[in-house]
Amino acid sequence: MSEPRCAIGIDLGGTHLRWAVVTPLGERLYQDRIPRGREPEAVVAGIHAGIARCRERFPAVVGAGIAVPGIIAAEGVTSNNLGWHDFPLQQQLEDISLPHVLLNDMAAGAIGELDCGRARGFKNVIFLTVSTGIGAGIILNGDVYRGANGFAGEVGHTVVDLNGLLCGCGRRGCWEMIASGTAHRRRVREAFQSGTWPNLTDEPTPADITERARHGDKAARALILRTARYLGIGVSNLANLYDPEAVIFTGGFARNNWDIIHDYLDNEVSEQAFSPNLRLLLTELGDDAGLVGAAALALRAGDRGK
Repeated sequence: MSEPRCAIGIDLGGTHLRWAVVTPLGERLYQDRIPRGREPEAVVAGIHAGIARCRERFPAVVGAGIAVPGIIAAEGVTSNNLGWHDFPLQQQLEDISLPHVLLNDMAAGAIGELDCGRARGFKNVIFLTVSTGIGAGIILNGDVYRGANGFAGEVGHTVVDLNGLLCGCGRRGCWEMIASGTAHRRRVREAFQSGTWPNLTDEPTPADITERARHGDKAARALILRTARYLGIGVSNLANLYDPEAVIFTGGFARNNWDIIHDYLDNEVSEQAFSPNLRLLLTELGDDAGLVGAAALALRAGDRGK
């Protein structure tokens, strides 16, 4: 029996380096992970190890895609999550005897959903992560849009309030300062400290707030929908900029509260965006979107190389 056509996907996550052998349909034939090292040399060694283990099991893989949480430019990779500034990752991987591509993790997630997930059948899609911060992978006419310098998708740092909170990027009023999971957690803390739940002795977690909202707590529901309203402002801006067919949501806040926010968010965006048929959808691939997307890009590269 011949080996199915497949490629390797590697995802440099927050705590683990993960890899998988993936088919064109998104099936994971083999996957594993190891703790991600802190030093660049350890990360590079982990990538080599992951590719080697995949090739031991599936020697005929056509290539590898590596999803990186950062900006990939000619000078190198810059990543706050990894603590890298212009790290020459591509050069460090030149000795891999297998075609391979680097891509931003948000772009990888977008390709994963486009080729194998919720965005199948679409050509213009925004893959939006709402978690600690806000980031996006942008698909235009079926391909990743990276921009002139690789910065496309840094949507969390679009300014929506000139007098807003100071962001870590140095500017005030960035979208992620009011619409991210971090912003939601901050408002939960403020509500608790102001006495919103006098019967509680400990500060509730965002997960607690979600459960309270599902069980009829109006204050908890209002907090979640406040974040959803701010999300709607930014999503409407993105819709008017890129005119996508769909926005695919992922990240802790979106995934944990989707049943609560979807209809409200849909109404907010419908009122503000020009598009008459924009669809707001939840990720199908979840945490594996970047892993699958990295492999999918390697498979695409293999198709172009035929």
